Amino acid sequence: MSDVVNIQIKQLYRCGECRVIHDDEDGARECCMPSVHTIYVCPVCNSHQDDHEKAVSCCNVEGIKCPQCYRDYSSISVHYAAIKIAGHCNTCNPLFTIDQQLAVQDLHYQQTGQRVHLHD
Repeated sequence: MSDVVNIQIKQLYRCGECRVIHDDEDGARECCMPSVHTIYVCPVCNSHQDDHEKAVSCCNVEGIKCPQCYRDYSSISVHYAAIKIAGHCNTCNPLFTIDQQLAVQDLHYQQTGQRVHLHD
């Protein structure tokens, strides 16, 4: 079984003439009728990158796979902290002890600077 994690990188399209960014390739193609350039968006800071690897390495995003349900999560997700602390994500098993819940929320805050309640 593969431990490769699929971090979701958003793909956008840039008009080759006016450089306006579009959500779909057809919109970019029809904008000025030039060539279209594919760009990738960092999931943390939303900066635009020219290739997929730069988008993944932009803000040092890493991924983890839940050992229980095999879902992929990025390091900016509260599920990432849940897997590190309790060994499972909140999706497949929402049951945590009070100590685990507080530890997950604290770890997520330390990694991202965002206060998130585990069950929101």
